[in-house]
Amino acid sequence: MKNKISIAVLFFLCNLQLLSASNVINAMTHERKFYPVRERLSTISLNGTWKIQIFKGLEIPIHLQMWKESNYNDVSWNEIKVPGNWETQGLKVPEYGVEIAEYTGLYRKSFNYQPSWKGKNVILRFDGVHFGYEVFVNGKKAGQWGSAYNLCQFDITRYLYNDKKNTLCVKVTSRSMGWKFDTNDCWGLIGITRDVELFTVNNTYLEDVTFVSDVTTDLNATVRLQVDINTFNESEYHQQQLNIALADLQNNHILEFSQPLSKEIHNYNFEGIIKQPALWTAETPNLYRLEVRISDKKGNTVQQINEFVGIRSISVEGFDLKVNHQPILLRGVCLNEIDPKSGRALSFEERRSQLLKMKEANINYIRTAHYPFAPDFLKLCDELGFYVCCEVPFGARGAENLNKSQFMPELQARAEATIRRDKNHPSVIIWSLGNENPYTSIVSEVIKYVKEKDPTRPRGLPQKAGEFMRFIETPDKNVDIIMGHYLSDARIDKAVAKSKKPILHTEYAHAQGNAFSDLESKYARILKEEKVIGGSIWCWSDQAVLTDGSFNTDYEIENANKKRDAQRKLPKEYQGIKIDSNHFMDTFGERGADGIVYADGYPKENFYQVRKLYSPIIVSPVTFIGELNTENIFKIELENRFDFKSLHGYQMKWKIRNLQAILQTGNVWLDIPARKKKKIDLKVQLPLQIPFNDIMLCLEFIDPYGKRIHERNFPISIKGYPKEYASWNEEVKSRLRNKISKQIVSSDNGNYSYSISKEGLFTISNGKEKMLETPLLLRVGREETLILKTQLSRLGSTFNWNPYMLEPIIEKFEAYKKDNGVQITLSCRWHGKNAHSDQYVSGEVNIYFSPNGKAIFDYELRPSTNATGNFLECGLTLDAGDSYKQFNWLGEGPYSATPGKSAYNERDIWCLHRDDIRFNGNRKNVDIGILTNGKSGIVFLSGNGNIGIENKHGKIYISQNTIVSGYGNKFSKPNALVSMKDLIIKGSLTLFMEDLNSSSSLSYQVFKSFPTVVPEKPYMKTYGW
Repeated sequence: MKNKISIAVLFFLCNLQLLSASNVINAMTHERKFYPVRERLSTISLNGTWKIQIFKGLEIPIHLQMWKESNYNDVSWNEIKVPGNWETQGLKVPEYGVEIAEYTGLYRKSFNYQPSWKGKNVILRFDGVHFGYEVFVNGKKAGQWGSAYNLCQFDITRYLYNDKKNTLCVKVTSRSMGWKFDTNDCWGLIGITRDVELFTVNNTYLEDVTFVSDVTTDLNATVRLQVDINTFNESEYHQQQLNIALADLQNNHILEFSQPLSKEIHNYNFEGIIKQPALWTAETPNLYRLEVRISDKKGNTVQQINEFVGIRSISVEGFDLKVNHQPILLRGVCLNEIDPKSGRALSFEERRSQLLKMKEANINYIRTAHYPFAPDFLKLCDELGFYVCCEVPFGARGAENLNKSQFMPELQARAEATIRRDKNHPSVIIWSLGNENPYTSIVSEVIKYVKEKDPTRPRGLPQKAGEFMRFIETPDKNVDIIMGHYLSDARIDKAVAKSKKPILHTEYAHAQGNAFSDLESKYARILKEEKVIGGSIWCWSDQAVLTDGSFNTDYEIENANKKRDAQRKLPKEYQGIKIDSNHFMDTFGERGADGIVYADGYPKENFYQVRKLYSPIIVSPVTFIGELNTENIFKIELENRFDFKSLHGYQMKWKIRNLQAILQTGNVWLDIPARKKKKIDLKVQLPLQIPFNDIMLCLEFIDPYGKRIHERNFPISIKGYPKEYASWNEEVKSRLRNKISKQIVSSDNGNYSYSISKEGLFTISNGKEKMLETPLLLRVGREETLILKTQLSRLGSTFNWNPYMLEPIIEKFEAYKKDNGVQITLSCRWHGKNAHSDQYVSGEVNIYFSPNGKAIFDYELRPSTNATGNFLECGLTLDAGDSYKQFNWLGEGPYSATPGKSAYNERDIWCLHRDDIRFNGNRKNVDIGILTNGKSGIVFLSGNGNIGIENKHGKIYISQNTIVSGYGNKFSKPNALVSMKDLIIKGSLTLFMEDLNSSSSLSYQVFKSFPTVVPEKPYMKTYGW
């Protein structure tokens, strides 16, 4: 039904503030402006196969001087797919950052003249070309442009043949006036990277269309439109009409405007009021269809555009960023427009898949780092619901030019092109200007220029920490949001105290490798600080190009003669991801390995951490205590972190579980208003007895479409009854055959034999074969993976011990019988880099072979007084060999757990194959773990709940970690480091063998079965953490 409302149609002869079409500053061309025609039936695509000739240098060789002529023979030239990059199609070796050599690529493409073009003007559009380019049609120059990420359109009518094929030639170079602004800390890929299309316009045409909506506090809306009309020849101007309609998705016309055109008027302004429209937000991405049509006196269409717009308002009030008068929190990521195979020429399907994956991670905001993306991206953000901080492209590698007045027109042209194209997208709520540049008078003028072009959106200047701290004292008056990168807690404290404007962390929680230890604490600060409106994690995906891994780029480490963007600082095995023997995702080492997903979109552990923390539904921390054989009431407090949506239609499914047995289930339909909390009481009847006194409350939150968006598992302590895993089988006493000698001590319970030699070699056998044979290793660190290598190269090697698995020197070996078992004491010393080093750890390891078939290890160790550095992880470690394939455990999982990186885990029963990409790392709060080989298993009980597992060259190493540090980040050492001063390393580990098929075994009681799991192994080899 049409929702006809009172409409005030106001026709103004004055310009709107937003994007006046006159006097546009353009550094590259003074050609006419055309509103981009993108309707599929109204455009002709020139995408596809082109001819290309690439050569080093900027001067065209003599033998190619005639390259742009129509009759030039290009049969011997290479072919290239457009859009696409030279490097991803094997035509050039990829180079990084600003250190790209001078190259030229000559493109040729033929196309036919269309009969429908007669009497019209033909417009050629390039949506993006890296870096600078000149356009020739049939040998005549049609124009040039030099901003890689901005579109440019050329009127090529006068150069066309109407009776034979036309030849389009494009000279693309790696240089333009502002080319450095288009290089960033990423691959410097060259080519025609976005769509190339032709469309036509008549003598009278749409020059620009601007749609603005203002939402009132009672959620009505005023819609303002400015339509700029131009003509090629005013003498041929005929009576025409401008018709505008705004329709909902059911095609009900909500607003209609109509105005006769006059050749004396170029700017037409309209205004209308809509009662209670369906407002656009990232949570409710409601869209309307805007139709703008010029028709002649007979009603025939002269030109028409259709696009989707959203009704919403953006404002900064105090320290709040508001959408439709409601404060919002930006839970975001930075995104780089790159794919290993497609380069910068991502397809619509690739973009959509990427954005849907972001939805899974509960991301609501994207910063386009560091440039405006291809048009499809914003259309998808409008449709799917994302807030976008759209960045005017001038990156810091061009910062040297920001004090040069001759670059002012260049920067204003980039700003104008960005705003002109993207201003009608509701998803764009912030303009950010450049990346990590110094604040200069020229930058100030560009900010002012952006405000003049679009005063409806707030503006910000993304800055490094130092520049940010200076800027916050006296920010530019035209900046509405203060934007900082990687702020320490101390700097956040100062910024919050001093800032008179809202703060946005445009980059935070750098995800280099798989470290990411900052997110939990930094996001907690974002939630805490009233002046902080959110943040964008750096970044969504690794930045990589697909190669064969041959490194045919004169690979050298730390070549002092090369500048930073040309240096590969890490060894080859850390330069990217080996998919298979022929495919390698090259991240340029640590430089591009900075995403929460891998370059091909495969999620890292980091992805799941973001998903958990950014969840719109949060369960407040709580400790549950239950009583057996009675009804218990468990109180749960839920928080709805949506800014607009209630949880109506969402449900909480709950289970009471004892290990794998479900004792009780329920379902609660939720209806919590946005930004509110609510307490829910669950009535639970607990039975008289529960095996092992182990019980959990498991919660799952399901959205209205049936998709799980959040989950939490809470252990329930049973009043008066502790868990019984450690005391399992204590009362069982086996008849042991104990042997004590000066060389070896053994204890045989009839099924398995445990022994320890004076050299510290611990063995378990079943009489037929050895089930385990290992020295008493000491873990004192971690494998030097990408993040650790990077930290060591930046910060020095003093904090890490390598080798990190140390073999013992046994200095004393004693044994005696105790309580029907055998007690062994070993005085051990584990040396660092060499056996004569004064860097060592020493102390006693006590082993008790108990009468119930367990080997119990207790140890107390100290580093030497001269020991330096830190133990990133430390604890007694056993080499389980290569016969054990998987690890099952009851505890937190499935991911590693370290300080600053554990929120994504939940307590449950988990299992991983040793070849799984997520196998290595510490597991926390483990009640019981078991290594299995299909027949038998080694059960582990850790005294403090930490068990570290690592697959090293096909062998599993298992550690009882008494020290676990975090992974840190790109800018700092690992976090939560433990000082060597007065350090005591004290731990305990119990282990014993069990038959997996025995129903009376502890492992069977807990795990029930041990099916073989298939490892999650998307790659042959990764760069590690």
